Formats: sequence, structure tokens, C-alpha cells
Amino acid sequence: MKYLRITGLVGALAATAAIAPAANAAPVVTEATGADAASIQAAVDDYRNALGTNNAANPPAPSGRRQIAWDGVPDDRSAPSFMPENQFRNVGALFSTPGLGFQVSGDDDADGTPPAPDADPDQVEFTNLNANYATAFAPFSPERLFAPIGSNVTDTRFVVPGTDTPADTNGFGAVFTDVDVAGQTTIELLDAEGESLGTYNAPATAGDASLSFLGVRYDAGERIAVARITTGAASLVAPASGDDITQGGPADIVAMDDFIYGEPQPQQPRVQDPPDTNAPRVQVDAKRKIELRKLRRGLKLTLTPDEAASYEVSLVGSARSVEIARKRGDVILAEKALARADGERKLTLKPKRKLLRETPNRFKVELRVEATDGAGNSDTVRKTIKVTS
Repeated sequence: MKYLRITGLVGALAATAAIAPAANAAPVVTEATGADAASIQAAVDDYRNALGTNNAANPPAPSGRRQIAWDGVPDDRSAPSFMPENQFRNVGALFSTPGLGFQVSGDDDADGTPPAPDADPDQVEFTNLNANYATAFAPFSPERLFAPIGSNVTDTRFVVPGTDTPADTNGFGAVFTDVDVAGQTTIELLDAEGESLGTYNAPATAGDASLSFLGVRYDAGERIAVARITTGAASLVAPASGDDITQGGPADIVAMDDFIYGEPQPQQPRVQDPPDTNAPRVQVDAKRKIELRKLRRGLKLTLTPDEAASYEVSLVGSARSVEIARKRGDVILAEKALARADGERKLTLKPKRKLLRETPNRFKVELRVEATDGAGNSDTVRKTIKVTS
């Protein structure tokens, strides 16, 4: 099986079932999968070219791309040793995992090419962990592979190359080997605030030693601070529970090769929204005249705000010149509180019966609606309602 797909937003939504882009995001997704490196080479090249010139290990640049092929990791930092998480700070990438750490697979110098052959066993497919991985995995750019150990989650955090200054980028892509099951190997991209820009599925090809590529690039100003990669359904572990699904194991086990990403740029201060000082505006729909007998059953009203708001609603009898329930001054006949919510609200204010036992034939009550938004701004709407016999 071999396919190559480069999509814009609409195509990406159809092609990646787990995608959940943020508002206004415009991802361009490049993906391919197949039985060998040739199956994905065109997709990888297209993605590299879209990001720009390879800046290699040079100082920070205003544009272009960086890439990691893992082959420069020295033997003493390769499997079975753990690679330092800051091994690739010079190209703007720091790594973390909830597991034990990261391993870069061992080298293969037995062919006599420089450097000179060494005595360590050839373990380019993580055979230090499981001999069956030699069948399951294959490198895209010989000869090393990369994987988290003790977890299947890798966080790649971007920094300005050669520093610890937080940075972000416009695109990230990775090569995977042996993605057998669709929907389990994913890349989630996060912005500097930790908000998800989207989760994307790596394409799958069933069988041993397949290769898959998934690259996402944003062209509408979105910036990636962290690329969170989930490789398969389980971590690389020792046999036999660590066998890949194609060797009869319980889960799809996946390793990684090349990482490709846009030149990390210093994160820009987030533009803060100006403080909200505007009180909510509420339209109050209620009768301006009501018979006393109907008032006793309750005054119905509808509140329509221009933003989410909470309410304190009261019906007040003004008894300066008339007597209500043998009291003088303002009397609260009914009141209700509504939690903050958006949209139209309907309620009924039913006065306490004892407060309306003795009333004149005609009098007035006042409906008071105090609305408060999430920023604490409030406003009160008052309506006079005539009560008739």
C-alpha cells in the first residue's frame, strides 16, 4: 500500500478523524504511508520544501526549518543508555515523557564504513529491548530510530536554538515506523498557553517495517509551542509482552525517525484583551398592567441579555401612600436569583399571598432586574407595573 496526500483545512478534516482545530486555524496536512522509505519520500520532501531552507545546526534564523535524524547521537548516549532530554537544544528542541526517558537505537558499524567498526552489537531497531523489533521496525534515514521508554508519549518543546528561551514554530512533522493500527499514533499540537490547535492521526499500513509520515503546517498565524506525540498503544518493552501486534503481541508498537519543524522563533507576549467594563444590556419583557388576581398567580417575564449574565430579580411594592400587608415603605413581594447563563431566560415571580391580603383597588409595583456579567459589571432595569382590581 502506498499513498501520498497533501491537504488544506477541508481535506484535513476528512482525512484525519481525530482532528479538532482551534478557531481560525488553517492547517495544511501532509501525510503518506507505505511499505518502504520510497513510499513516503515525496511527502517528506514536499513538507521540507514548504517549511524552507534547512538551517542544520546553525545559529537562530528568521525562517527555514530544522530537522533531527538521530544519527548524530554518540554511542554513549544511545541504547541501552538514555539520551539526555536536551541533546538537541542546539536545533531548538527539548524532550520530555512521563516514562523513564528516551532511547536512540544503537549503531551498525559492522560494514567497515567510518567510524571504524566497534564491538557493540548492532541494535538499530531497538533489539536491546526485544529481538523481534528487528522485524517490526525499519529506519527512514539510516540508521538510528528514536522512542520513549516506559511510556508512549513524547512532548517536544521548542526553544530558540542553542538557548532555553521558549519558542514556537509554524509546523511540525515526524516519520513513524510500523504504524499498524489507524487512530492510535497521533500528533497533538499545543500553543504557548497549552491550548490544543488540533490532534492529527498518522496514516497506517498493516504489516512489518512500514513507514508513515505526518506533517502539519499552519499558515494563518497559529504557532506551535509543544508537539505531543503518542506512538501506538504501548511503550517499547522487553519480550514477550512487548511484541508488536504483527508478531502476535497485544498492542501496536511504534518507533520514530526524522523530526522536521519550522525554525523556532521566540514566543511573542500574548496580546491581552482590554478589560471588560461594559455592563450587560438586558431586554425585559413583562406586562405593564396586570389584574390583582393574576398578580397573585405570578408575574411572568422574559429576560434577553446581550451576553451571559446572572440575575437578581425582585418585585417591589411601593407603599408610601397606600397600605400593603399593613407595612409602610418598600415591600419585596417576590424575588429570585438566576445563575449566569447566556440566551433568553423565562421566569415567574409569585408574590407571597400574605403580602397582598389587604390592598387598594389600584396601586403600582416595580420590577427590578439587576444583571451581572462574568467581569462583575452590572446594571439594573426598572419597570413600573400598574395593578388593577
